[in-house]
Amino acid sequence: MKKKIQVVIEDKETHLITVSRGYAFNYLIQKKNARIPTKKQIKHIEMFQKVKKERKKINEIAIQETQKKLENIGKISIYKKMGDNQLIFGSVTDKEITKWIVEHTQINTNKVKIQIDDIKTIGVKNISLNIKQNATHSLKVNIIPVNI
Repeated sequence: MKKKIQVVIEDKETHLITVSRGYAFNYLIQKKNARIPTKKQIKHIEMFQKVKKERKKINEIAIQETQKKLENIGKISIYKKMGDNQLIFGSVTDKEITKWIVEHTQINTNKVKIQIDDIKTIGVKNISLNIKQNATHSLKVNIIPVNI
C-alpha cells in the first residue's frame, strides 16, 4: 500500500499535489477540498500546467524584446505650441507619447503603461514605462516649442 497519493485541489486553479493517505482521506476529501484523480485527469492537468509554463516563457521573451527596443530610444521629442512664461498650450499626454513610440519602434503599447506627471512646460522631463509588474523603464521626453 502506498504511503503517499496524488489528489486534485480545486481552488481558483486546479493543482495536483502529493500528500499522505491519512491527510488526503481524513481531511481533504472529507471536507471536499480535494478529490482523487484518474490517470486521464492527471495527464490532463499536467498538460495544462505544461501549456501554462510555455505561455509564461513566451510572455517573458516578449517582455525582454520590448525592453530591448525601449533601451534603443534615447529620448522622445514632442513639439508643442508655446505660450507665455515657457508654458505650453495644454499638456503632454500619454497618448502623444504612445503615438510617438508606435511610430518609431512598432512596439505594441497595449502592454506598456505610461506613468507621467503633468508636463506643461518646455524642457526635458522623465517618465517611466511599466511593461509588467517587475519590469520598468525610464525615458526622457524633450518638449520643444514650435513657435520660437
